[in-house]
Amino acid sequence: MLSSITPLGQRGRGGSWLRTVTAFWIGASLAGGVVFGLLGVLGAALGVPSLNPWYSLAVLAVAAVLDLRRVRPPGPHRQVDEDWLGRYRDWVTGLGFGLELGVGFATIIPTFGTWALYLVAMGAGIPAAIAIGVAFGVGRSLLLLSTRLVRSPSALAETMQRFASVESRARWLAMAGYAVVILVVGADVT
Repeated sequence: MLSSITPLGQRGRGGSWLRTVTAFWIGASLAGGVVFGLLGVLGAALGVPSLNPWYSLAVLAVAAVLDLRRVRPPGPHRQVDEDWLGRYRDWVTGLGFGLELGVGFATIIPTFGTWALYLVAMGAGIPAAIAIGVAFGVGRSLLLLSTRLVRSPSALAETMQRFASVESRARWLAMAGYAVVILVVGADVT
């Protein structure tokens, strides 16, 4: 999908990259806010302690260990339907892709961090859970900004090579993110 939603690709389909990415951002943020908000409601109904930093710390630590051990997270093994790119208007495709990726569980789940965020949202309280979900959706949208300069086939090839070269570093960046969150949550505990 990332290689398809570029200014080059959208221009070739008679669409607008900016409109597609904006619709994607709206869909992902909305879906994240709704799903995570519902998780906050579920957590409150189940009596999960609200804003318990020990709970969040434990959930994030388990997720980090599983990701470090390269355990494959459970979830579907599907991507968004790329046939939408030529079938629907650019904003419909962007919104649909954003909604699917914003819920987090409709497509491949690459990390236990997604499951950890679901569990943290259940213990965060409803407003915080919504905020976590919106941030999750925005986070799922940010990678599309990296394609903003792809206006030629050579620029697309360079961008995809750059992504391939940083893939292994992305795992370490995720681990660093876990560490930061665990340290911040851990500091609240003491």
